[in-house]
Amino acid sequence: MTDIKQPHSEECETIVIGSCLLVEDGSVYDNVAQLIDSSDFFINKNRIIFEAIKALVSTGSEVSEISLLEKLRDLKKEDYVGGIAYLYSILDKVETTSQAVYAAKIVKEKSRLREIIRCSRIAGEIAMLSEETSEAIAAKLEAELQSLQDVQADSNGSISIATSALREEYKNMISGTFKTTAMATGIKQLDEKLNNGGIGNGEVFVITAPTSCGKTQLALNIVLRSGVSEGQAGLYFSFEMPAKQLANRMTQTASATNLRQMQDGVMDTSHQKRVWDALAKLEASPIFTEHYVRNIDELRSKARTAKRKHGIKWIVIDYLQLVPWDKRMKKADGIAEVSHQVKLMAIELDLPVILLAQVNREGAKRETGLTLYDLKDSGDIENDADVILLMWPDGADVDEAKRIDGSGKPYVSLKYNIAKNREGERDQKGKFLFYNHIGRFH
Repeated sequence: MTDIKQPHSEECETIVIGSCLLVEDGSVYDNVAQLIDSSDFFINKNRIIFEAIKALVSTGSEVSEISLLEKLRDLKKEDYVGGIAYLYSILDKVETTSQAVYAAKIVKEKSRLREIIRCSRIAGEIAMLSEETSEAIAAKLEAELQSLQDVQADSNGSISIATSALREEYKNMISGTFKTTAMATGIKQLDEKLNNGGIGNGEVFVITAPTSCGKTQLALNIVLRSGVSEGQAGLYFSFEMPAKQLANRMTQTASATNLRQMQDGVMDTSHQKRVWDALAKLEASPIFTEHYVRNIDELRSKARTAKRKHGIKWIVIDYLQLVPWDKRMKKADGIAEVSHQVKLMAIELDLPVILLAQVNREGAKRETGLTLYDLKDSGDIENDADVILLMWPDGADVDEAKRIDGSGKPYVSLKYNIAKNREGERDQKGKFLFYNHIGRFH
């Protein structure tokens, strides 16, 4: 590996530095500095010179070969870079600044190629010397390589593009032809309270409730509508249930049938048909599941892979506190970091993320309902989430919240509060009817 010639372009590095020296007001430096920094240069003396130019510009000094030489003397680097002779040799090769940005892009590209070589070499050394699994090593490598693609957006163009898209949306709203791209929950009273009638791309929608209050079932109600009824591909991270158990829950919800009747041998043929139909729809649906990750980096890696391979439109994480965190951190700090990374993932992949979260014991016991302070182990969830739905029994516990509707069907009465709603009104309260024997919400 050490014999491989590292990718670089001496010519382009020379053009970048020479172009900066041709214009004394620092404007050329400002243009190329949006693309590269000193670490992107391969030739070390060019790296030092670019850093010295940066120091001149930051203090408002003129940028010329003379001022640069003085700065290099102050840094005690004049002899190392070759003094005024080297600076003149650069200027002799550059007559115009017209190629500065183009050359800077090539310098950046060569820098990325060197970084890819470095990351691959490190991954190879880890594979040979450590006891980490191939999946863990691959996840780390992919995370490193993905970070190389995070190119800074053109700040002049990003708002222009966004406002152009908004203009079209506003026109459609006025004409009555606007169609939201938000992921609808399918629960009318909830969609009416959310911005654009659902969970938007790049948003994190947190569902939190005490144990046995239907967090997972509410998430399943939402994703089955998207994945089965609308055919929208999605990825469900379930760290509490294996695939077969999750599929069983999905089948019960999709068929609106109490599967216990099948186990007890008392299910009639009409309900059996609904189960077979639900199984067929689930089998054909583009819903993918994952049940194990080593860390949040691997979770993000699997999500990126799913988007590339399957074009997923949504993600569910069930649940936050089960995502492995860095054990060198305190638990609250580790979970906070996971929460931050989930939000970054939602923005990166530009899709809605439904994140389930636990509440602490005090909140679970409080009859008056939950507050944002009851989110277990991490107050940072409140900062990272776009929408937080708090849900609790309409009574002292789930047993006291059991009711019978007008047709004689049992349900659990659950109160809820949209305690945070970044793009809409917060503290919106209501009640769900949770038909827990079939897993449906109304």
